[in-house]
Amino acid sequence: MSSREPSGEPASAPGTGEERAAADAREERAAREERAAREERAARPALEERAARPGVGARWIAALLALALSLGAVAGVAYQRYAAVHLRELPRVPRCVRGARVALRRPVAVSGTEPRQTASGETVHLTPGEDRAVACALQFDEALARHLAGALAEQAPAQRAARLLELVRDRVPPDPAHDRSASAAYMMASAALRGLPEDASEVRAAAEALEVHHACRFATRRACPTRPSPPALVWLAGVPAALSLLGLLGIGLTASAARYRRWTARRGR
Repeated sequence: MSSREPSGEPASAPGTGEERAAADAREERAAREERAAREERAARPALEERAARPGVGARWIAALLALALSLGAVAGVAYQRYAAVHLRELPRVPRCVRGARVALRRPVAVSGTEPRQTASGETVHLTPGEDRAVACALQFDEALARHLAGALAEQAPAQRAARLLELVRDRVPPDPAHDRSASAAYMMASAALRGLPEDASEVRAAAEALEVHHACRFATRRACPTRPSPPALVWLAGVPAALSLLGLLGIGLTASAARYRRWTARRGR
């Protein structure tokens, strides 16, 4: 039989067309990969230069950080000045004050025998517990000790309560240098008021006024009705500072999420 087809063309070998198509596809894929590699090599210097130059994101972060720090400092200083006047911390008092409080809580049942001088120079006689309190105050504030002796010398509950309130409210200067004396006077006066009859309206009123005065001088759990609000500068500077910090936090979380997605994508390849 003849090796030619009726048309006179030689017969093609089986599978030759498929092999040629596969070879063409491989060559085309290799050409695309080569072009991509050339483009990547050409673009690499520009990418490196852009990475070395701070972008818009970096400038925004620097601006937010500067805004947060500067406004936060302004708000912090304004609040510290306010707290130094209206929210002072309770100072530490001598140990003898606590012992004197225990002695002053006991109701007075007998007349005093211990001589002490008052602020006016008068000599009064106190009980041993009262004398102990005056001796304690004398260790750190002589004027306070003399006024305390005069208050404790009062026998009538109403007058005694009024003198104890006067001792704390009027006899201790309001400036911070006398905060220790003010705290000690409050502790001893409040203890002495507990030794008085609770059903007396004058005693209850004096005890309430004493607590309010103490709360307005120091930062205590009780609210002070006359304490002014923090200055407006605290809010005007503090709120933008807090918002800037929140913006920085959001940027940080977004960047972290993007890095995590890239990391998981590389691991999945």
